[in-house]
Amino acid sequence: MYYLIETQEQLNRFFKDEGNECYLQFIANNDEVHPKLQSLCALYLYSFSKEKGFIINLNHPEAFELDLPLNYLKSYTNIFVKEKTKALLHLPHLPYTDIQSIYYLLKNEPLDPLPKTAAHTFYERKFGANNVNKIIPLAKHYEALTQEFTALSPYISNYKSEASNKWYNEILTPTLAKMVSEGFKINSDFQKHFDIKERFSIEDSKIYGWYNFCTTTGRPTNNFNKINFSALKHDSGERDAFEANNDVLVEMDYEGYHPRIIAYLIGHYIDSKESVHTQLAKMYFETEEVDKEMYKKSKELTFQQMYGGISKRYLKHEYFNKTQKFIDALWEEFNERGFVKTPISRRRLLKGNYKNITPQKLFNYYIQAFETEYNITLLSRIFSFLKGKKTKMVLYVYDSMLFDFSLEDGKETLQSLKKLISSDFPIKLKKGNIYSSLGAP
Repeated sequence: MYYLIETQEQLNRFFKDEGNECYLQFIANNDEVHPKLQSLCALYLYSFSKEKGFIINLNHPEAFELDLPLNYLKSYTNIFVKEKTKALLHLPHLPYTDIQSIYYLLKNEPLDPLPKTAAHTFYERKFGANNVNKIIPLAKHYEALTQEFTALSPYISNYKSEASNKWYNEILTPTLAKMVSEGFKINSDFQKHFDIKERFSIEDSKIYGWYNFCTTTGRPTNNFNKINFSALKHDSGERDAFEANNDVLVEMDYEGYHPRIIAYLIGHYIDSKESVHTQLAKMYFETEEVDKEMYKKSKELTFQQMYGGISKRYLKHEYFNKTQKFIDALWEEFNERGFVKTPISRRRLLKGNYKNITPQKLFNYYIQAFETEYNITLLSRIFSFLKGKKTKMVLYVYDSMLFDFSLEDGKETLQSLKKLISSDFPIKLKKGNIYSSLGAP
C-alpha cells in the first residue's frame, strides 16, 4: 500500500488488519490559526503494526477527498499525539497519550517545532500563512512528519517511565484544552489596544488564548497571537476590551496565595479570616496594631523572604523557622537523590535540568509547582461542576479564576463555586461587566 490513503476502499483495507496503537498528527490548513478555529486538510498516521506512516487525505486538492474517519480512529485503544491539548480541540473523546508531557517531564523544556522541508519554507514565504498547507505538496508533509515521528519515537517507547505522566495526561492536558476552548468576549475597544491578525484567534467576537505548561517552573503561560493574557495591564485600558458574554464577569482571587501555600506545606496555622499580610506584619513589627504603612512593608518583606532567602532576624518566628527547615530538607533530598517530587503530580524536579540551582530557587520552583498542580486539579473539578451550565470559565491567571456567569444558573451555582474554590485557601470575590472594572459584589 502506498503512503497516501484517498479512497474508501484503501481506508477499509488499511484498518482491516490494523493494530491497537498508532501515532497521529493533524495537518491543519493554517498552522498559525488557533487550534479551536482550525480546519484540517489531512491526517498523518504512523501505524505501529505496519511500521510505516500514512497520510489520510481530507480536503487537500492534490488527492481525492475523504470524510473524517472518526469511527475508524475510535477502534484504537491508544493514540500517541505530539500535543494532546491540540488533539482534543481537533477530535475530542479519543484515547490520546500526550508526547509533549513525556518529553517535558524528562527534559523540563518544550518539544522542538515541527521540522520543515525546503518546500515548506518556500511556500510559506511566497503565499503567507493563509491555508498554505493546502498548497504544500502532500509528499512534503509526509517527509516532514515522518522526520518528526522518528524524533519522537524514543519518547513514545518510554512513556510509562514517569509516574507523573498519568496526571499530565488525564488531568492537566484535558483541563487546559477545556480552558482554551471557551473563548473570552471582546468589544469595540479591542482594536484600540491590540494589533493582531484577527482571523488567527477571533471568531464571533470571542478571542482564544493558549496555555503553555512547558515552562521552567511548570506554571502555564497564556500567550497567543501576540497577546499575553496572563499579564493584561490594569492601567493601560487593555482590560476595557474584554466583557461578559453572559450576564456578569465574576473573579475569584486567592488572598496571599503563596504565603498561605507555604503555611499549608509546613503545617503552620494561618487565620483564613484575616489578611495573611496583616498577620505577617504582626510578626515583623511585633505589634497587634497594623497600619497601612506596616501592611505595605509586610508585603515587601514577605516577597524578599520568599524569593531572596529568609533573613536570620526572622527565624525566631515559627512561620519562618519552619519554612527554613522545609527549604533545608528539600535541598538535602535534592542533592542526595538527584531530584525531588512535586506534591500532587509527583513530577520529578531533576537536578540535571537546572543550571545554577540554589536552595531558594528550588523552593520557589516547588511552591510554584504546587500552586499549578493544585489549581489545575481544582479547575478539572470546576469544569465537571459546570458541565451543562451556561456559566463558563474564561481566564485562569495563577492566583485567580475568571467566570462569565449566567444568571440562569442561579446564585446557588455561584455559591457552590465559591465553596469549591475556597475549600483550602480564602478568596476575594469581584464582579462587573467589563474586565477592567471588577469590584466588590
